[in-house]
Amino acid sequence: MSVLRCLLCLLVLLVACSRGLAVINPFEQPVQQVEKYRGVLVLRVTAVDTKARSITASVKRVVKGAFTPTEVCIRTGSDVEEALFGIGSGRLVVAFVGKTIRRHEDELLCYAGGGAWYFGKMTDPSKPAEWEWTSLGPANSFYGIFNGSAERFAEMMEDIADNRDYFPAQPYCRFHSPRELGKLDQPVRGVALADLDGDGRLDAIATSAAGVRIWLQRDGLRFEDATAVLGLAGVKASSVAVAKVDVAADGPPDLLLDGVLWLRSGTGFVRTDRVPAISGLISASFAEMDGDGWPDVLAATTSGVRIFLNPGKPGAPFIDATGRLGLDRPECGAGALAAAMSDWDGQGGTALFLGTPQGMLLSRGKDGVFHPLKTPALDLKTTTPGQRTGGAVFGALWQRGAASVLVPRESGFALLVSNQDRILDVISSCNETSEPAARQLWTLAEDLNADGEVDIYTASGVPDVADVCHLNRGYGSYMRPMKYDAKVFPEPGYATGSWGVAAGDVDGDGTADLLLGGCDGTVRLLLNDSLALRRDINQGSGIYLRRLAAARVVAVELAGPRGRVGATLTLQDAKSRVIAKRYLNGNGVAGSWSGGTTAIAVREAGAYTLQVRRSDGSTSTVPLIVESTQPQVKRIVVKQMP
Repeated sequence: MSVLRCLLCLLVLLVACSRGLAVINPFEQPVQQVEKYRGVLVLRVTAVDTKARSITASVKRVVKGAFTPTEVCIRTGSDVEEALFGIGSGRLVVAFVGKTIRRHEDELLCYAGGGAWYFGKMTDPSKPAEWEWTSLGPANSFYGIFNGSAERFAEMMEDIADNRDYFPAQPYCRFHSPRELGKLDQPVRGVALADLDGDGRLDAIATSAAGVRIWLQRDGLRFEDATAVLGLAGVKASSVAVAKVDVAADGPPDLLLDGVLWLRSGTGFVRTDRVPAISGLISASFAEMDGDGWPDVLAATTSGVRIFLNPGKPGAPFIDATGRLGLDRPECGAGALAAAMSDWDGQGGTALFLGTPQGMLLSRGKDGVFHPLKTPALDLKTTTPGQRTGGAVFGALWQRGAASVLVPRESGFALLVSNQDRILDVISSCNETSEPAARQLWTLAEDLNADGEVDIYTASGVPDVADVCHLNRGYGSYMRPMKYDAKVFPEPGYATGSWGVAAGDVDGDGTADLLLGGCDGTVRLLLNDSLALRRDINQGSGIYLRRLAAARVVAVELAGPRGRVGATLTLQDAKSRVIAKRYLNGNGVAGSWSGGTTAIAVREAGAYTLQVRRSDGSTSTVPLIVESTQPQVKRIVVKQMP
């Protein structure tokens, strides 16, 4: 790291601390804690004796150093006696053992989850397995190191031992100043990125009460208004989704505008009545709801969610299956924005989140009917008057290999994960996601800085209330990049408040660009410039930036119309470890749609396997070799099985 960069980091740290905010301290990160101690252990608590004020833990793994005992006994002093009540049997504890500084060889630093860091010592040098916790570390200083899950912290320690960790203390993300594509006379309600003319480049769509606008991308990143040419002059809509509906060959996709299906015909779009009229519509999107691979229509209305199934036959009308799927019952909510995801459980199951005032997560049971899941974590957040949930998104946001749900609220967020048949909210363990954020109601999940982790972008839907971005640092921890680098999102792109948000690789460089539909009616394109930060890298640039410089992007395109919406991509390394998981759900909540190829950043060269599960249940496997010497972007087309 250069001297100038160190000074800048220190200045940011001092300013943030002066404002009373928890900050990420770039000089006190986990990898640096590992360097300070002779040994690092991962322990699992096996017994807690409240009378003796002691904890017994087995040694799960020696990450660093030599430690022969297989079990340790930890006594707790009176200052940390509460640890006995917060640490139950089975909990993981990460222990840093014996400082490398002379006369501090007996000191300990232990992390037990929930932001709890304990100072301690080995009580007898001749008995290395007998410890004492003497005090609790100050939260403000240690939150800048790690305040998340002990299980995720243990994963990090193991990755550090294997020299494959990734936990940056800086954003490493940058967008160009916004490019204005057009300005509508009413607030933009939905935006979409999709290749509408089959030339391999993403085009832009915006919807509003003043009309729909379409811009086709031309050479030189020029955008040409083609609304009238495509037959959509005078059409008004609040929501948009893009997919191939029923043509058994590749080609330009069809449009769903406010629940009305527009099929591609010749050079333009033709309105159809294949989807029945939807009364009280809030927004509509494509989603896979019945496992046949054809995109269905998921509509949020003032009276509840409605489902119209695609029969998969050219010209055939969509079938109202709301009652068949159990979604006409009062307990399934009303007046809700809706987000759906197939393969929620890794076994092809479908989940649905409804943005009711409280928020509701449903899962389709073996009987084919959706049933509400118990989410007590959300129940606790309904005490504030006027609180309600907004448009949620499914993605690999907590762990790389499993789905979770990010739920924005009028104040703050929830991150729901499935844990042994329970739904837990882990947002308090995600670092800077727990900081206040007002009126963030629409959500997008995408790897915005091409580092292999799925990030979160939430739009306010309120004029002059800024959108909020959280970059995923890995291991369930997030940062707000604008706290550390004001150039990440140049104004006025994010600051004016957006309703529509879509992501896609517009310029073909392998990174996700953003299309924002402003509350002021302006449609803005923010091109991603994150790869520029990886140029001219040297040994002083920092380990994680050097790893990003060596990363390569695998851009995956699924050929054929069937099974694309709701498909799941899983990338595994040679040891069958899940490196990345992506869900092709279009980020379709609140009337916007993200399209194009799916970009997966791979930080390490090697042999990989890409597993594709289409939403009709068909699977395919593609072997990959990623080399550090290959071009920055490797493009793959996965054909549809006959």
